[in-house]
Amino acid sequence: MRLCGFAALLTLFFGVVCFFISTQRIAKHHSTFSALRLFSIKYHRLYVGSRRLREMRGTFKNPRDAQERLLRDIIEQNKDTDYGRRFKLGEIATLDDFRNKHPLCDYDQYENFVKRVSKGEKNVMTTEKVTRLVTTSGTTGKSKLIPQDEYFVDKMFSTIEALQQELFPNFNPLQSMLKVHANGAIRRGEGGVAICPATALEPFMVKNFDMYTPPGAGQLIGSLQEAFYIDLLFALRDKDLGSALILFTPTIVALTQFLEENWRDLVKDIAEGSINADLKLNPEIRDSLQKSLGSGDPQRAKEVEYECEKGSDGIMKRLWPHMEFISTIDIAGLRTSLANSVAKGITIHCSMYPSSEGCPLGINFWPFEEGPAEYVLNPPLLIYEFIKEDDMDKPNPSTYFIDEVEAGQRYELVLSQRYGIYRFRFGDVIEVSGFYQNCPKVRVLYRKASLLNLVGEKVDQIVVKEAVMSALTKWQGLVSLLNYCVAESIMIPGSTSLYYNFFLELKSATGDKALPEDLTDEVLSQEIERGICERHSFYLNFRATSQITPAKANITLPGAFDELREYILSQSDASRAQFKMPLKLRNKEHAKVMMQHSINKID
Repeated sequence: MRLCGFAALLTLFFGVVCFFISTQRIAKHHSTFSALRLFSIKYHRLYVGSRRLREMRGTFKNPRDAQERLLRDIIEQNKDTDYGRRFKLGEIATLDDFRNKHPLCDYDQYENFVKRVSKGEKNVMTTEKVTRLVTTSGTTGKSKLIPQDEYFVDKMFSTIEALQQELFPNFNPLQSMLKVHANGAIRRGEGGVAICPATALEPFMVKNFDMYTPPGAGQLIGSLQEAFYIDLLFALRDKDLGSALILFTPTIVALTQFLEENWRDLVKDIAEGSINADLKLNPEIRDSLQKSLGSGDPQRAKEVEYECEKGSDGIMKRLWPHMEFISTIDIAGLRTSLANSVAKGITIHCSMYPSSEGCPLGINFWPFEEGPAEYVLNPPLLIYEFIKEDDMDKPNPSTYFIDEVEAGQRYELVLSQRYGIYRFRFGDVIEVSGFYQNCPKVRVLYRKASLLNLVGEKVDQIVVKEAVMSALTKWQGLVSLLNYCVAESIMIPGSTSLYYNFFLELKSATGDKALPEDLTDEVLSQEIERGICERHSFYLNFRATSQITPAKANITLPGAFDELREYILSQSDASRAQFKMPLKLRNKEHAKVMMQHSINKID
């Protein structure tokens, strides 16, 4: 009797779930089984993510107390490791003890310990199981290796997804999310520990990726061009896509440019249910994707063709009318321009403050606010310390804890985390923009390594960006900025004076291939120079004494920044998905690539 009752309840539950699914917007390609599987995976992730979000919110009233608890947990966990014994972690009981007894560190302090972890040694830095050493992006120097486990990033995304479910009530959890991803290479240390970017995926990790488009096999493609094609092929056939996860805003630009160039091939494959034979895909991945793709959809192919023929303005909302948001990170400052062009009508949510050293450093609860994103720090995940911007160059600067910072002040951020990294100066400079309850909200300003500093002027990337954008207002409505970076003249071959050299990739905004005739290197140089002088008094003083000569600008050939990206990746462990275009070129070879791909080429 009990068994019959249980069976009846199970049948009723199954029926209620099936009815619920039938009322939701869901990709028509799903079978009953795949829809049920999607339901179970998605709602479990939302449950887990909501718990983490509640934990984070519960610390906002008293973040110092949460930081003290986190420190005690970390010390208890790691005090008997080799690192813990050497640095006497067991003698640390409070944050004040921590600040007084453990030194501020850069990566050099950890490098030998990390090498031992890579060889498979246990109990070196942490008692936590370290299954991967995450490579930092390396855009401001050599890649570093940070201990982590393979589920760290997935836990982070489930928290963000739970928040987005609150922020976007029209978003249906059963709608697919476009996940644009080119998989990073994974190599193994001597002890079998994976060495790879934080976002790198292994086959066992994508088995439950039913909520994403393309399906799991598509997430294992390493080539960016092949990944773009497969991402778009599966995304375009699903008119009911609800959101997109595209790690960085420049990738949105690159993806829509790829669509503009390849939509005819994509339309053909959608109509026929085929995968372009020219794509260089692993045979197993191709077979798996072909099985998932199913039969052709000529009607949807016609819809995609019709929208693509209209051009790129608002193309994402026209192709996916039910798309509510794009989850991304806007280091390049492209959010506004994207919202006014290809992503018109879709909220661009700069969802988190990312870092390989510990992620998310903060979460953005206000996706609809204009201006630079603000992130609330994450007290249960990381221990934060702050060095005042004016003190950054001191040999042993004072630090401040999460309850000791002031709104409106700029600080270098210092991190400590569970996997054996303590009081680590990883290079980010932030501004405390205010408080959410009692927890700091921060804006990310620049990387310490990206400061321009020829003779002590210290021009940060905020000034640089404002000067560039101000210069381009002379051609407002005529050109759009795709990418820019700057190098100090000491990186420029043959340079004999001190100046800043800017490289800008521009695109006509009027449909013409040619840029305006009056937009020359010389005129652009003058406009950028004026912008810096207006915004930075120290720079202006050094210009007045001719210690620094006027800034120069080089308009680049199309694809110049693609060439730079390929060169940097060839010299780095960073993945394509992880790659962040450097705003400051700190290597003569990087500057040489850009000079050789400028319109007025200089060898």
